[in-house]
Amino acid sequence: MRIVARIRDALCPGGILFCRLNSTEDKHFGAPGGIELEPGLYEVDGHPKRFFDRQDVQALFADGWSILSIDHAVTGKYFKPKAAWELVVERIQDRGGTNL
Repeated sequence: MRIVARIRDALCPGGILFCRLNSTEDKHFGAPGGIELEPGLYEVDGHPKRFFDRQDVQALFADGWSILSIDHAVTGKYFKPKAAWELVVERIQDRGGTNL
């Protein structure tokens, strides 16, 4: 996804990103539901919403990142249980010494 590349480009090598992504197991908040617009992307309540499985998450951060932590979590923070991936990733530098 382009947004992940843009975030990577904004960070210096060694920069850390914490993020939370919708899980494909997030049944209470639309996964998978509605009309599938493309793999992993559904129309939920009239809006596009993307859901990720572990393989999707790892692929999303395969280029220019080191995954420091990846956890599938269910939180009771919302009015229903919310399933999400919680990640800590580090921007890496390529082997040639240039920034990715």
